[in-house]
Amino acid sequence: MRALNILVADDNVDFYSLLKLRIESLEYETNLIHANNGYEALSIIREKKIDLLITDFSMPVINGIELIKSLKTLDKSHLPKEVVILSAYIEDGPPPKGLESVKFLPKDDFYEDLVYIITDLCESLENEDEDSHLSIRDVRVDIIGSKFVDIVHAVDLDLYGVTVHDPHLIFDCEKDEVVDCIISLPNQQDLKIKGRVKRQLGLSEKYFKIEFFDLNRVNQRALEGFLHEGEAA
Repeated sequence: MRALNILVADDNVDFYSLLKLRIESLEYETNLIHANNGYEALSIIREKKIDLLITDFSMPVINGIELIKSLKTLDKSHLPKEVVILSAYIEDGPPPKGLESVKFLPKDDFYEDLVYIITDLCESLENEDEDSHLSIRDVRVDIIGSKFVDIVHAVDLDLYGVTVHDPHLIFDCEKDEVVDCIISLPNQQDLKIKGRVKRQLGLSEKYFKIEFFDLNRVNQRALEGFLHEGEAA
């Protein structure tokens, strides 16, 4: 398995050094790259495959928000798998329009959430084989609840529901809450499905299954095709 490529865009060199020490202390193989501002980060992303972009909100030349907006000008093959903004000012509620795929983390208390993100990405890399066959972990799941919005990758998927590793659901989700899910199957149109959140027995307390209850025929066929392709691989 190749190393996870992490690009950190932050003009504070001391903070980057601290972040580097923390990430390199994890059990995963990672390759950290530093950019002093959004312009440098954008240049690196154009030239190198980046799995995780961690950017400060406030930077010279191009700030974090401007950097993320600039990513839309790139080919999809150059886009990072995950984007995280670290900021001293985090407001409650859904993210700003156009930034729904970005995770906002407080700069003074981000480490635990960042570990989950890195873990998820590294586990995804472990499931990539030499022929680049699609796997369950290539499926992105946008979860929209009454008090939260989160974006994760699927751990398991079938016609009845999707299992995710999402610690936020413990605190932000009501028991049996009905949520909207956007299931992003690779190379296919996104599927919009409603589901009910259930704790996944036998796994860690941070694993949840979202049971589908309005799976229409079009979505069912798309899921069947993806699952069948995975079995064939």
